[in-house]
Amino acid sequence: MTGGTNGFAIAALVLAFLPATVWLSVIFGVIALVQIPRTGRRGRGLAIAGLSISGAWVLLIAIAVTITVVTGGFASSAGSDNVAVAGDSVFAAQKGQCFTTYDERTSNIEKVPCNEPHHSEIYGLVVLPGDDTDAYPGDATLSAQASQYCEAEQRNFFAATTPPSDLVMAVYYPDEGTWQHRGHSAVCTFESKNGALTAPVAH
Repeated sequence: MTGGTNGFAIAALVLAFLPATVWLSVIFGVIALVQIPRTGRRGRGLAIAGLSISGAWVLLIAIAVTITVVTGGFASSAGSDNVAVAGDSVFAAQKGQCFTTYDERTSNIEKVPCNEPHHSEIYGLVVLPGDDTDAYPGDATLSAQASQYCEAEQRNFFAATTPPSDLVMAVYYPDEGTWQHRGHSAVCTFESKNGALTAPVAH
């Protein structure tokens, strides 16, 4: 059969202008290019135009997804001690600050004044050995290193006084994702055996 314009070619061009239907445009365009030589109908140019526009949409969508994944990856990594870290991360907190809750998935904390009931008080921030080119040392190694440094910070903190008997030390160290994004600091905190702290730890 000859004459007229292939319907799939027309549909391919129309659907190519809508991002949500580019996949249909690609399918219809391919069908049109297969049918046109056999039927003798017009529309080859329309099909090719539809495929070209659809290809441009696919490229733009791929670029947008890549940018989102890359930028979102940095934002969602559990903690980091550089300027890219969100202010709610425990690794972005400062010495002397207090907080209540800690989210293990994101490393976020809820900061509160230290004269209000709180779970933890940060008494030390220490930089762990290693640089950006080093592989992740592993949980066991970092846990041991962080504990060692935080114990030294605790001795300095109570150099002139005796630590209260109800205090315990807690340590936060970077996971692999944080380490790869230059988060090489450990956070040293005090917690109470008897529940919440209600004031800054005296020393």
